[in-house]
Amino acid sequence: MLLTLERVLPDRVPLDIWTSYPFLQKLLEYFGCPKRVAVHPHLDREGIVDKVYDKLGVDLRMVMVEPPEHFKRVGVFDPRFHFPWGIRLREDVLKDEWGVIRTLNVTKTQSRIIGYPLKGKDVSYLDEYEFPDPYAPGRYDLVEKQIREWGEKYAVIGYPGGDPFFSQAWYLCGFNELIKHMYTNPPFVERLFEKLLYFFSATCKELVKLGVDMVMLADDVAWQESLLLPPSLWRRYVKPRLEKLISAIKGGREKAYVIYHSDGNISPIVPELIEIGVDILNPVQPEAMNPAEIKEKYGEKLILYGTISIQRTLPYGTVEDVRKEVMERIKTCGYNGGLILAPSNQVLIDTKIENFLALYECAKIYGRYPLRWVLMRNIY
Repeated sequence: MLLTLERVLPDRVPLDIWTSYPFLQKLLEYFGCPKRVAVHPHLDREGIVDKVYDKLGVDLRMVMVEPPEHFKRVGVFDPRFHFPWGIRLREDVLKDEWGVIRTLNVTKTQSRIIGYPLKGKDVSYLDEYEFPDPYAPGRYDLVEKQIREWGEKYAVIGYPGGDPFFSQAWYLCGFNELIKHMYTNPPFVERLFEKLLYFFSATCKELVKLGVDMVMLADDVAWQESLLLPPSLWRRYVKPRLEKLISAIKGGREKAYVIYHSDGNISPIVPELIEIGVDILNPVQPEAMNPAEIKEKYGEKLILYGTISIQRTLPYGTVEDVRKEVMERIKTCGYNGGLILAPSNQVLIDTKIENFLALYECAKIYGRYPLRWVLMRNIY
């Protein structure tokens, strides 16, 4: 895996996993984990998830900046929520450490926001509001422990405790209100983003200091056809802070790599992401962007991470369909390295186990370098 990051040809295409919590339980049950035992990769005290990941051939592990100790003492951990740590307000409703309130959907498998702590507030309130303290005691205890356990065997990704910058901002004040502020109240947005930059710069630098190989900056700024906000607004508010954050990450250690995650079609800003220091693009959602085109245009400067359809092929295709897509990705995106193969988002509960397993089984066979089969066989 580390050879891929260094743009050296590895022995095979590295593999990662991304599942919803309900599908993970389904997968664990398939591998013989008792149904009554509910585990999560973030709190896998018995190593149950690790053993399954090893069987699949997963090469990466993720560590997550947690809320501080005092918050966890009064909170609960519920992996069905976007941020699983929260204070329970009532059944199926949690408030995270940012003050954002979420409730479960009707199937009790995903969460949505119902309370925005900065909605309706003015810029002066931002200095009164208590943002999370990046240096609070206990925030990095589990990160440190997991890096000790995983660091020698896997490439480790660090998640900085939120989704900088656009996503975290609208979690706090509401999507429509944030967009409105971007046009009518620039001082509010500028101040809010500076507050976010302070927190995430601190958590990202701490992750790098503790030894993660990569930091994932997750910020969904697009849907399947275009950006969620005009590129001019992204360039005005997000890009300058993102550039500063990436500089903070890379200033902490010589080899610290940056993953940028956004769902949807972010084609208009990919060159600018490369310009400000992004190394790895995730998830390269095939319904929104053509992975082969991204590889052809930017493959010398950008590693592709993801690319396997969770909207069509994995849930609705056959094992042979999965096999063909995996081979197509390796053929068109894996040449000369620069590919981490994984689902392009959370694998959902309706995905067939046999399709999911086929992804990893096929990748381990056809993802070995050199890719002689590409030269020897006209697959299609």
